[in-house]
Amino acid sequence: MQELKAEKPIESPSDSDPVTRLMARLVSEGFTTDQPEEDWRKFGEIIYSREEKISVAKGETVFIFTRVTDLNDRILRQTSDSIVNTYKAKKPLEKAMSVLQSITVYHCLVATGDQPHNDLLTNYVTRSGGATFIPVVFVPEINQVIYPDVEEKVGSVRPRIEYLQYLLGERRETANMHRQTVQAFYISIAVLAVLLFAIAFSFIH
Repeated sequence: MQELKAEKPIESPSDSDPVTRLMARLVSEGFTTDQPEEDWRKFGEIIYSREEKISVAKGETVFIFTRVTDLNDRILRQTSDSIVNTYKAKKPLEKAMSVLQSITVYHCLVATGDQPHNDLLTNYVTRSGGATFIPVVFVPEINQVIYPDVEEKVGSVRPRIEYLQYLLGERRETANMHRQTVQAFYISIAVLAVLLFAIAFSFIH
């Protein structure tokens, strides 16, 4: 059986609930929103985003907060598919260049009530067309935060989970989310150089 962080709820080291604390931290870290805070209180949804400087790559980090009263597998699947389709590369040129993109979307599902959750989130972590989708469940009433199981999602996902933990104050050092994107860029350049050399060599001979 898969071992989940949710089986032992993470207790955040602060008096405030984790959602309020994360929103405040996002603002201090340079994230912005086009929506008034009243939208969160009235409608239960607000989006924070920040452009990232990643060598020559295109980068953006997005936090989508959505209040949910009934969280289940169907909702997790629908939101995963919908958000990935919104942020992934769609045009042929964008798809070709998606290896040089690093768009990270955290979907923060804020559950109402005071019942602990143990949702299986790992299967909903998705990377498509340069966009990485990571669902996170918050239960503010009991200060619970559930992440996908990073032990099963290594590579580009692990540092993104660690960055979220850093924002929540559960990790002292930040994480370099975009290291693999930069590596992919240089690998692509190297492959292109080899191909060009091979083509030139074939013409010579």
